Amino acid sequence: MELHTQHCQYCGATSVKNILVRAPGESDKVFVACTQCNAFVASYVIAPLGYYHHGKGYESFLRGIHRSGEFMSGRNVKRMFEDRKEQDLEEFKKICQMLADRTEEEE
Repeated sequence: MELHTQHCQYCGATSVKNILVRAPGESDKVFVACTQCNAFVASYVIAPLGYYHHGKGYESFLRGIHRSGEFMSGRNVKRMFEDRKEQDLEEFKKICQMLADRTEEEE
């Protein structure tokens, strides 16, 4: 068994927060944000192929595929990674805005 303490790849802080997103008909997703610089650190989909570290790119995505036991062509894997990378970054920005809006409403 390996144990790792998650840290921000931009500022090095180990203080992170998880944001759980649930959408009807989709797998649950966890976004991890640094509490020091608010950077997008990672996302987790609670399903096979579910984890990659945004700042560590394609190799991290490949490790997730390896852990799931999936095998597919290199082109398909690369396309999946590029799609996920862009989609997750956009979704992370939206979620951060939603959290900021919610905080303003509570004040």
